[in-house]
Amino acid sequence: MVPFVAFPLMLAQLHSDPLSAALQSRGMVLAVLIVLVVMSVLTWFIIGARALALWQLRSQVEAFRQSFGRHEDLATAAEALKAHVALPHFKLLVAALREIARHGQEEMVDLHSVERTLRRVSEPLVEDLETGLSVLGSVASAAPFIGLFGTVWGIMMAFGSLSDSGSVLTTVAPHIAEALVATAVGLLAAIPAVIGYNILTRMVRGIVIDLDGFGLDLLNRIAHDERTGR
Repeated sequence: MVPFVAFPLMLAQLHSDPLSAALQSRGMVLAVLIVLVVMSVLTWFIIGARALALWQLRSQVEAFRQSFGRHEDLATAAEALKAHVALPHFKLLVAALREIARHGQEEMVDLHSVERTLRRVSEPLVEDLETGLSVLGSVASAAPFIGLFGTVWGIMMAFGSLSDSGSVLTTVAPHIAEALVATAVGLLAAIPAVIGYNILTRMVRGIVIDLDGFGLDLLNRIAHDERTGR
């Protein structure tokens, strides 16, 4: 039985500096910590890069929509808005004009054909907007379990060492402290990934909704031009 006076020393080892415990890790626990740190760095990079890109894209979309509303003719609008050639909205506009040109010899433009073209073009554009979200979702779901695996493995090694040496203070307590750090790091990697995923998803959803609305605006504009004979 561990003497009563030894418990303060054991508790002190269990509550040691987490950074020191992490640096003292080795074997599988160290490998788990490295994987989690890489996942955390990747998470923050994706959150920062995608948030900045989506924020800039949203500002450009607002400017595009305002400029587009000032033009009644689609071809004129496309010519005037060439500065926004990288926007998904501009690509929909170009796709609509190409489909109209394909029906140039016919009396009426097939609106269903234009709609199918816009849907086909918009699908890869939406996938581009969602770049990085799958990685954040994977980190959010996997990181806690990877950290838990490191903790379980570390505790197993701690009790394995105990069976060899029989010393609780010199083996079990340090190993448990190192193992628990793996769970903490796993949560530190997962929590920002969850928050970033939710924020970026809302931003992407807003742009996708606006893109769908722009596609409907194009169809309505084409139908109006057909009725008025433009």
